Amino acid sequence: MLAAPSAAFGALGRRLGGTRPAGFSRGVSQVLAEPMAWNQAPVAVTTLPNGVRVASRETFGEVSSVGVFLNAGVRDEAKDSAGAAHLIEQLALTGTAKRPKAKLEAEVESMGATLSMKAGREQTSYTMSVLNSDLKQGVDILSDLVTNPAVGNLAKEKEAILRKLDEREVPTRQVIDDRLHACAFRDGPLGFSAVGPFEGIGNLTEAHLKAYVDTNYTAENMVIAVAGPVKHADLVNLASASFGGVKAGGPRSATEKPYFCGAELIYRNDEMGPTAYIAVGWESVPWKSPDAVTFMVMQSIIGSYKKNTGLVPGTISGNRVINAVANKMQVGCADEFEAFNYFYRDTGMFGFYIACDEVAVEHAIGELMFGCNLLSFSVTDEEVERAKRELKGTLFSAPTSAEAACAEVGKQMLAYGRGIPAAEMMLRIEAVDAEEVKRVAYKYLNDAEVSTTALGPLHGMPQYYDLRRATGMHRY
Repeated sequence: MLAAPSAAFGALGRRLGGTRPAGFSRGVSQVLAEPMAWNQAPVAVTTLPNGVRVASRETFGEVSSVGVFLNAGVRDEAKDSAGAAHLIEQLALTGTAKRPKAKLEAEVESMGATLSMKAGREQTSYTMSVLNSDLKQGVDILSDLVTNPAVGNLAKEKEAILRKLDEREVPTRQVIDDRLHACAFRDGPLGFSAVGPFEGIGNLTEAHLKAYVDTNYTAENMVIAVAGPVKHADLVNLASASFGGVKAGGPRSATEKPYFCGAELIYRNDEMGPTAYIAVGWESVPWKSPDAVTFMVMQSIIGSYKKNTGLVPGTISGNRVINAVANKMQVGCADEFEAFNYFYRDTGMFGFYIACDEVAVEHAIGELMFGCNLLSFSVTDEEVERAKRELKGTLFSAPTSAEAACAEVGKQMLAYGRGIPAAEMMLRIEAVDAEEVKRVAYKYLNDAEVSTTALGPLHGMPQYYDLRRATGMHRY
């Protein structure tokens, strides 16, 4: 879970001088943190006897979204089975023994439902949106797909999957992110590729995929989540009938925290066009860290920018980093940049991504590195308050469909073990102040190892030694 309230509100306590004003009594603060205080249904959670967790959030409407979320992904592959998660993702909707592909497609279409499967770096999801009257059938379909995955179709589908993998165009942003993980976590499975190419994927067999499924598609790794006008007791009954027979996994071998490697992975190609793509990352914190919310605020302080878009031009933005980047050299030194923040079970990564002209590589990296340095030394209360407002807007103005709500419940259950009420997250964000940002940034970012990867015309790319030196503030 996130940090205890006492830890989360430490900064707020310091500002109050250790006193509790009458207007902020314990009773009032507890009421504010209750989901019902914001007219939002809480996430109800039940654990089945075999360890499968069932979570639901009751909403209004005619459509329910149900999903099976698994605490398994690319990082759970073995070295000799790299690419297994991708193959299972591609095979997911090719039919099962009970429902061949044609029957599965006809059944989903007859319900007017949508069905999707996604395998990520650490989490896997099977989701389905159905009319309320078809929820039972939807749960049965998902149960069939998860408990009887279509690994037996590998021989028939393998050639087409590999050809599609070779021919597809992966967005540059995803490629850079993938290579940054390969550089930063190169000594462990967290650094395995999530988008390809996958070394040795052509040699994977049905036995490799079955071993991956047997190890990771277990009861304790599984969450059944629903968002819609569904009673929790009804969902528990449906889940018990469909997933009650899922077996628990055996004892897992102890795993060490992934080692974050300070290094660079450079793909220089002066012939691919005028735009260079760069990403720089620091090691940060896992989902449940007390400092996780502060990192979210720090990400919002740095922000994101895309040239000639947005309501407010970057040249007059109140964000110091955006303003500096947009006004550099009178024309700006980056076409776009974005601060990113990735949380995992036992580690995380904070950093920035840049797309810029080849002549502005050094300037763009310099401005973003300087902006991250300022978080440790001279971030202002005004910047923090602006970032907190933008963060709240991002978190709570997201799509409100049943599918989005279901995905959020599933993600929170895997990350925190419970649903996080919007009211609680608001209070945790509000407790962050400038001194807290400086403390966290100085602890994790100042004079710390960085990992970087870049692609394109990189003749202006600083040497890694200079990039590492730039993580500290030089006042001479």
